Amino acid sequence: MKCVLLAAGTSGRILSISKGNPKPLIKIEKKTILRRNVDWLFSYKINNIFINLFFKPELIINEIKKVKKKIKFIFSLEKKLLGTAGAVKNIENKLGENFLVIYSDNLLYFDLKKFINFHKKKKSDLSIALYSPSVNFFSGLASSNILIDRNNKIISFKEKRNKNSKKNKYVNTGAYIINKKILKIIPKNNFYDFSSDLFPKLINKNFYGYVIEKNGYCLGIDTPDTYNKSLRIIKKNKLF
Repeated sequence: MKCVLLAAGTSGRILSISKGNPKPLIKIEKKTILRRNVDWLFSYKINNIFINLFFKPELIINEIKKVKKKIKFIFSLEKKLLGTAGAVKNIENKLGENFLVIYSDNLLYFDLKKFINFHKKKKSDLSIALYSPSVNFFSGLASSNILIDRNNKIISFKEKRNKNSKKNKYVNTGAYIINKKILKIIPKNNFYDFSSDLFPKLINKNFYGYVIEKNGYCLGIDTPDTYNKSLRIIKKNKLF
């Protein structure tokens, strides 16, 4: 299965940590978030990876050149930011029937094989990997509140920061499996976001949530506070 790593965003809220560089290049325990996600994908034999670029693209490219694993990387340079879904639409002809999308500035860990099997078993058009704030390690405020029915079909998706994150049932990890038919909904050459624009249109359709395992985690590193909290979680729980 092919994968799109979204890496075009700027580092506006975390400049003091990123030193003006793209967020995926922030180092956690001497290795960038981007490299940790590439290693995670490769451990599940994901070796065909697309990376979209916009902000300081040469730095992302230089980091990828250091990867010694047998992975085929293809870069998609955006002249203007297309948003998370718009970036995928931009390369739709290069993707397969089903493909992964991963937000490269989130430090993620869960069983990708189980996620892929779940998507296939449900014959899902789009599957989101979800975490539970009451079960999984995460940093910062949970930025979505998602409800699923007994068959894991998503029946409610609300995307906004929530000060009461512990009360959230399930939260978006920023990892998706998408069937190419969904891309027909996304306009071409326009800014279009998965959470704000696409997902609300999929409610009560063939749209499923996979709940990650107890040992899985989602460490979103968006601000100095979430960066420092992630470091504490990693050290305390010896995540790697």
